[in-house]
Amino acid sequence: MAEVLAKKEELADRLEKANEEAIASAIAEEEQLTREIEAEENDIEIDNESEFSASIGSGSMSFSGMSMDWNEVLADYEARESWRQNTSWGDIVEEEPSRPPGHGIHMHEKLSSPSRKRTIAESKKKHEEKQRKAQQLREKLREEKALKLQKLLEREKDVRKWKEELLEQRRKMMDEKLLHAEFKREVQLQAIVKKAQEEEAKVNEIAFINTLEAQNKRHDVLAKLKEYEQRLNELQEERQRRQEEKQARDEAVQERKRMLEAERQARVEELLMKRKEQEARIEMQRQEKERAREDAARERARDREERLAALTAAQQEAMEELQKKIQLKHDEGVRRHLEQIEQRKEKAAELSSGRHASTDYAPKLTPYERKKHCTLCGVMISSEVYLFSHIKGKKHQLTVRENSSIQGRELSDEEVEHLSLKKYIVDLLVETPVPVEPVKDEEKQKNKKKVKKLKTRINSKVKEYEGVLEAKTPVSDSPYKAKLQRLTKDLQKQLQTQDNGAWATNKVSALDRALGEISRILEKQNASDQISFRAAGGLSVVEQILQMVTPISNSSTRVPFKSVCNAVNIYILTCSTCPENCTYVLMSSKITFLLELLIQQLLLVVPDDEKSTFVRSLNKQVFDGLTTGLLQLLSKIFACLTTLYPLESGQTDIIKIKADAKTKLSAADAFSGRIQDIISYTINIGLIDKLSGCFISVQGPLDESPKVAAFLQAATTLLHELCRLCISVTSSSGDIFESNQDPTGLSTALRSSDLVGVLHMLYCALFHNFSTEPTVSSSKETYEQNTIQVAIQSLRFLNSFATLHLQSFQSVVGAEGLSLAFRHVISTLIWFCTQYTCEDLLHEIIVCVGYFTVNHADNQVIVQSGRHPTVLQKLCQLPFQYFSDSRLVRLLFPTLISACYNNPQNKLILEQELSCQLLATFIQVWRWKSEQRPGWL
Repeated sequence: MAEVLAKKEELADRLEKANEEAIASAIAEEEQLTREIEAEENDIEIDNESEFSASIGSGSMSFSGMSMDWNEVLADYEARESWRQNTSWGDIVEEEPSRPPGHGIHMHEKLSSPSRKRTIAESKKKHEEKQRKAQQLREKLREEKALKLQKLLEREKDVRKWKEELLEQRRKMMDEKLLHAEFKREVQLQAIVKKAQEEEAKVNEIAFINTLEAQNKRHDVLAKLKEYEQRLNELQEERQRRQEEKQARDEAVQERKRMLEAERQARVEELLMKRKEQEARIEMQRQEKERAREDAARERARDREERLAALTAAQQEAMEELQKKIQLKHDEGVRRHLEQIEQRKEKAAELSSGRHASTDYAPKLTPYERKKHCTLCGVMISSEVYLFSHIKGKKHQLTVRENSSIQGRELSDEEVEHLSLKKYIVDLLVETPVPVEPVKDEEKQKNKKKVKKLKTRINSKVKEYEGVLEAKTPVSDSPYKAKLQRLTKDLQKQLQTQDNGAWATNKVSALDRALGEISRILEKQNASDQISFRAAGGLSVVEQILQMVTPISNSSTRVPFKSVCNAVNIYILTCSTCPENCTYVLMSSKITFLLELLIQQLLLVVPDDEKSTFVRSLNKQVFDGLTTGLLQLLSKIFACLTTLYPLESGQTDIIKIKADAKTKLSAADAFSGRIQDIISYTINIGLIDKLSGCFISVQGPLDESPKVAAFLQAATTLLHELCRLCISVTSSSGDIFESNQDPTGLSTALRSSDLVGVLHMLYCALFHNFSTEPTVSSSKETYEQNTIQVAIQSLRFLNSFATLHLQSFQSVVGAEGLSLAFRHVISTLIWFCTQYTCEDLLHEIIVCVGYFTVNHADNQVIVQSGRHPTVLQKLCQLPFQYFSDSRLVRLLFPTLISACYNNPQNKLILEQELSCQLLATFIQVWRWKSEQRPGWL
């Protein structure tokens, strides 16, 4: 019975062990399948890894075209250890086989790859074929991985089912084992009872057995003693034999040592002999080289003497030629000096005859070293332009005529000019410092409070907008979505791991590499790529990089300047022609950070406490790529926001704004209110004043300063887009004569800053070399493309400001000083457009003159004054297509009508140049079209 139970129990244990092993195997297989599935999924997600990464970690090294394991390398090194110990460097050098001359070139040509001998076309074709095959292989591999993943998923399902069956089987076996244990317990109790009965019989048997064992033990002990004595004798003999063998081995070792020492001595003597021979050979080679060096030195000394002789002769000849040139220049200088003396004599004759140089010539806008003062009008005059403009002004001439008369008759214009210069215009001997006005301090405090209030109002709606944005964000179908997310995460990780202080070179390289990859993707100007980059948090990461910008005066910048410029470029590419991203920048208040960063950069050139002396100590670093990039970025954002107007039902989904329940404003009104707040914020933080200081600081040409030209172009573009955006938000109709209220304060800021000094900058840039108009002084002078682009953007800004507030534009440009500068600038640019084709510039000039003269009698006088041909005459002398092409006629004729409306003198000039019947016909046609189709204009 016990054997049956034991066998049954053994069989149950085997089944249980097999079941446990099967369960463990199922669990291990399930885990292995899970890891394989995860690996396959990762491989499918990252299937565009380079083949180079797959080849890394192969665990084998290639030496001379054959693979070797590290153990093999170690074994080879140990095998050659004895050879290295027994061989000297001299033997190694002598064993090296000699190579014939030209062996390296022959082997290079022999082993050169055939691909280097291919043509560019063959290489390109082969590269394209490789790329196509690689693409097919990648597709096939991707399908195989997908099929393998499906099989692994099915296998995982089968393994889980098998594991559940095994667990159920184990539960049943445990139940059977419990029943068998109960039965076994009862059988064991019965066996114990039976064993107790048999125990007494065994005790007697044990006592008898113990007696026999004691006798046997005594006999065994005696036998073992005899064996011990015999073993001791054998050990003594063995020890003696080993001692004799040891002595024999020691003698053999001593003999071998003597032989090795003799061999070593022989080898040392041989090495010493070889060393002596080598030293003798080296000494002989050194002596030969020394003799060759001495010969070469003598040859060089001889060549040097010959060259010195030739150089001395050439210098003598050049000296004679230079003396001739100096004499020619001296004669030319004497001639120019005599001509200047003649010009001064003519000017002195004009002054002595009661006349002064007229405004036909372009006066200088450079500030006087010592300012002038009109004692009659109480006006400070800072430059020659303001002097001529003030003398020609109606107010000054009327005051002079009232205070002076000659025998009761009215003074002529020349007499008024002469009298003003002789009597009323005086130099200030001591310039009195301008007292600080408390009103300005109050305005500064008021502006600070308003900026704080505007920023609070802007930030109050950020969280609400972000919630709406997350709820309405569409899924982007960009093919670079995953790559953009990965690059954004890499940038975020680099910024988080960077400590304070300068960046390491490897981190800068990684940062530039990531920014470069993002830039290359966004350069395609795909809207889905731009939205994907913004959705991945790219703009926030770029903003973190820009937050690390330190002042330019601090040399230890945390982020390299090049990386910051790359970040700004990525910001521009993200927002360019993308209304969704521009709206996000506006509504998430990121635009306030950009404006504050721009002000921070501009404060370096126009500090608040040094406004009087910033022109002389201009920090040229303000014209760097960062400041220009920020201006371009803001221009792109404002231009893109302008394109959203007028807001329609389809565009409200782009701005993603809900109607305000508290103020009962629609989504479009809330969006317009946010734009008005941003414009007001831009003005109140002082951006207009800083840009005005930068424009006024330009006192020379732009052709040799491309960075300055780029900065000015970006700044004027920003002002132009700011005016256009303000017009889109505040103007209810397109009528420029309608006096619209400007709640943003932009028109007031531009009017108080004299159009941000744009006219001042244009005048200095165009007339830095001309004492008169270029048509008279130097017909060969022209302007580079940088200057022309700045002029185009400046005129676009003036035209947009005229559209925003016409009366302010006419009053500022027609004021004393600026009116004369405006006339010279327009006249010179029209001359340039007639000499060199520049249609965009000419069109902006025509529109600007029209805005300048429409319904303004004083400004109409300005365009017909000055040296002939005047501005009005130059407009009448434009090419024939401006009077025949309908598109150009619609551009030119309204300007001519504006210049002559209610002005008989201008009308008379116009009649001398062209037929007024053309203008009358134009007016009739357009009036008839407007009556037939109202609102067509």
